[in-house]
Amino acid sequence: MAGRLLEPRSIFKATAFNHLSYGVADYAKSRDFYMDLLGATCTYDDGQQCALAFGTPPREIYVRAREKHPFVDHFAISIADFDLKKVETELKKYGYEPKYDGEFAWTITDPDGIVVQVCAEYGVFPGAARAGHTKEGKVPTGSAASRPGVFKTTAVNHLSYSVADYPRSRDWYMDMFGARLAFDDGLKCSVAWGEIEDAIYVVPSRSPDRNGLIDHWAFSVADFDLKDSEEKLKKFGLHAEEDGDAAWTVLDPDGYRLQICGEVGVYPGAARDFFHQLPKKK
Repeated sequence: MAGRLLEPRSIFKATAFNHLSYGVADYAKSRDFYMDLLGATCTYDDGQQCALAFGTPPREIYVRAREKHPFVDHFAISIADFDLKKVETELKKYGYEPKYDGEFAWTITDPDGIVVQVCAEYGVFPGAARAGHTKEGKVPTGSAASRPGVFKTTAVNHLSYSVADYPRSRDWYMDMFGARLAFDDGLKCSVAWGEIEDAIYVVPSRSPDRNGLIDHWAFSVADFDLKDSEEKLKKFGLHAEEDGDAAWTVLDPDGYRLQICGEVGVYPGAARDFFHQLPKKK
C-alpha cells in the first residue's frame, strides 16, 4: 500500500462528519426521501431548508432549495474538545483565515477550494452564523421530526471526492483532522476517522473542470445484509446496482448517486474487485 512518508500533524481529532450541505430542486421532497430511507430525524426546518440527523455523535444532511442542483456546496467535520477561540488560533497558526460560522464552527477551504468547516460535535445548525438567528419555532415534532426508516443509518460511510493532486489532498486531511490512512493503492485513497468510520475517498480528477467535485456519498446502516438490503431498496421503489459485497448504489430524487453500505468492508474500487472475482460466464 502506498502512502505518505511523514506522520500527520493531527492538528485536530476528527470524530464524525458534522453535516453535508446539499442543494436540491424540492427540499421537502428530498427531506422526506432521506427521512424515509435512512430513518433520519429532522432536527430543523424553516420552510426553505432542513437538517436531517443520524448516528452518534450526530451526522446531519442540510437539505436546501437551490437553483443549482444537485450540488454539495460544503461539508463540515466535528472534532473532539472544540473550543471556539483555540480552534481559531490554531487555524491562524497554520496560515488560514477562518471565517466565523456561529459559536460552534469555523469555515476554511481545502487545497481544492472546497468549503470545509471545523465544528463542535453539537450545537451547529443551518444559519447559525447569522446574527440573532435561532432554532426557535423551527424544530419539528411528531411525525414531522421522526418516522420509521427503511434502514437505521449510523454514519456517513464516505464521500467520493475528485482532486487535482490526490497525495496533497490525502495529506491535508490527515494533517488537519488526524485522519488515518485506511486505503491507498498509489492511485486513490481513503482517509477515515471515528469509532464508526466516516471517510473521504480521494480520487484523481480526470479533467480540470471536475476538480474538487463530490460525485457521490454513502451511508453506513446497521445490520447490513446484501440480499436483504437489495429487497428493501426495491420495495422502496429504487433500482439498486451492486457495488461490491457491502454496498448498493441508487439515485435520489435529484438523480444524485448515493450508496447504502455496511459499516465495514467498503473501500475505493471494491465494486471492480468484486466483479473480477465473479465466475466468468461460459
